[in-house]
Amino acid sequence: MTQTAAHGTVTLTIDNRLAHVQLQRPEKLNSLTKETFEDLVEIGQRLRSNESAACVVITGAGQAFCAGLDLKEFKTIQGGEESSAVVLGERLGAARALGQQSVHIWSLLEVPVIAGVHGVAMGGGLQLAIGADVTVVAPDTKMSMMEINWGIIPDLSGTQVLPRRVGASKAKLLTFTGEVFSGSYAAEIGVADEVHDDPVGRALELGRHIANKSRPALVWAKKLIDMAGNVELSEGFDSEQRALAELVGAPEQLDAVNKQLAYLAEWKNKGV
Repeated sequence: MTQTAAHGTVTLTIDNRLAHVQLQRPEKLNSLTKETFEDLVEIGQRLRSNESAACVVITGAGQAFCAGLDLKEFKTIQGGEESSAVVLGERLGAARALGQQSVHIWSLLEVPVIAGVHGVAMGGGLQLAIGADVTVVAPDTKMSMMEINWGIIPDLSGTQVLPRRVGASKAKLLTFTGEVFSGSYAAEIGVADEVHDDPVGRALELGRHIANKSRPALVWAKKLIDMAGNVELSEGFDSEQRALAELVGAPEQLDAVNKQLAYLAEWKNKGV
C-alpha cells in the first residue's frame, strides 16, 4: 500500500521490509519546494517510528532524481523574501532549517538508506542524494553542487556532508566551481558509491537484498560505522562489544544463523 505525504509531493511504499520513498513532481524534474521539504520530513519521521522497514530506497519519479531548488524559490529570494529552505523550526537531530531537515532526516533513520539517482541531481538534489548511506547513479547522470552559480552556498547540509565523502579539497573544488559532472566521475571521486545503467532498479535490488538481513544487526552496523572517526577508538571498540552482546542469541540472529547454515549446506551438497 502506498502512502502519500500531506502535500502529495512524496510517496512511501513498504513491501517485505523495504521502504520505497519517491519524489512525485516529475513534471518539474522533482525540484524542491517548501511543500517537498515538508513532505520529505514527514515521510522520514514516519519511517523513524516504523520498525517494519529494514532498508529505505529514495528515488525520483519520471526523468530525473531531483533538479534542485524550484525556480520559484529563487524568484522569492530575488524579491527580497526568505527562501523556505532556511525557515527555522524546532531542531531535528542537528538541523533547524527546513531544507537541512529534509536531507538530514535520512541519516537519523536507524536502518540503511540508498539513493537511486538518474537523470539529474543538481544542488539540493545532489545534497539529498549524498545524504543517503549509499548512492547509486547512472553513468550519464548530470550532477552539480551548483549553488555558487546563484550566489549562495549549499545549504541543505552539503557543506558538511560532501567533505566527509570526498575530502575537504575536492569538496571545495566542486562547491567553488559549481560545474556539472557525470555519474561516472561522481563514482570515481566518492560522491557516488556505485554506477549502474539502471540506478533505480539497482537501488531497489540492493534494498531488497539488505532488507532481508537481520534488522537489529543493520541498525547496529549503521550506528557503529557512523561513529567511526567521531568518537574515541576505545568508545568505538566498546560499542562493538555492546552490539555483539545485544545481538547474539536474539531471535533475528538465530534466524540468520539458521539461514546461513542452510545456505552452506546447499553449497556443500552441490560439491562447491
